[in-house]
Amino acid sequence: MSDRWRELEDAVANTEPPLDLWARVLQHEAQLAPGRRSGRVPPRGLTIALAAVGCCLVLGLLALAAHSRSSAPGPANPPVPCVVGSTGCGPLPTVPRHGIRVYRVGRAAAPNGLLRPGAYNSIWKNNVLHLGFSVGRGWSWNGRTLSKGNAAVSFYLAPVLVYADPCHWDQPQHPVVKPALASGDVILSELAAQPMRYATHPTSAYDDQGTAYAGVIRLTVPSNLDFSKCDHGQYRTWGPGANTLLAQGPGQRDLIWITYLGLSGKTLIVDATTFPNTPTLLVRQVDGILASIGACASCG
Repeated sequence: MSDRWRELEDAVANTEPPLDLWARVLQHEAQLAPGRRSGRVPPRGLTIALAAVGCCLVLGLLALAAHSRSSAPGPANPPVPCVVGSTGCGPLPTVPRHGIRVYRVGRAAAPNGLLRPGAYNSIWKNNVLHLGFSVGRGWSWNGRTLSKGNAAVSFYLAPVLVYADPCHWDQPQHPVVKPALASGDVILSELAAQPMRYATHPTSAYDDQGTAYAGVIRLTVPSNLDFSKCDHGQYRTWGPGANTLLAQGPGQRDLIWITYLGLSGKTLIVDATTFPNTPTLLVRQVDGILASIGACASCG
């Protein structure tokens, strides 16, 4: 078997024809030219047969190469957020209809670290916030966030700086909203405007006077996001400083629940974090924590 045929076989085996295949075919044709000029021309039928075989091999190589390219992994598809009932996506946490409960005194102070099942209080610096919640087995507390596995419930007080671009947050952004203007609807609208968050339409709850006292929005972190390409390797929903909400990984889903705490002028923000593979039982435990939250601001 000639070297030319071996090259063609190797190309087929590698499913990617050499870039200079056509040049080699033309060079081989030129090498046959002297034989034709000297009269030593192969029979016409043999020439036609060889040409047909060569064409078939070339077409086969191109088809194999095209199949190889089509089956190779291409650019990642745009991330699609998980919704309730979707294949491979678990349930989402829900906000209790009764809203934030009245704060109850007399509970144990929540220590940092692993908590025993039970009800706890956390009083923030200078009595700015009195927070209560109940947890089951396996939950930990760090002074701001309850966490277990790949689920968490975090607490913040407005105002917060909602970043225009969570991935490129260390760049000129929206100005910090003044505390007097840091209403929940402003925060919700800025969250809804963040790119690639698949934000749900913000919903609000109103009292008898038509004044909004709570709002909810759901956000998704892009499922194909490369955190290393974000500023300092972090994906930030809002900040700054201790108020910073960092994403823990691609595909994260955040339930943002905003509540105005009476006449105190304070706005409590609760973030419930889960992932598509968060166990259903753990999501239901998040629901239990949300339903147990009680709070008051500057309540002595």
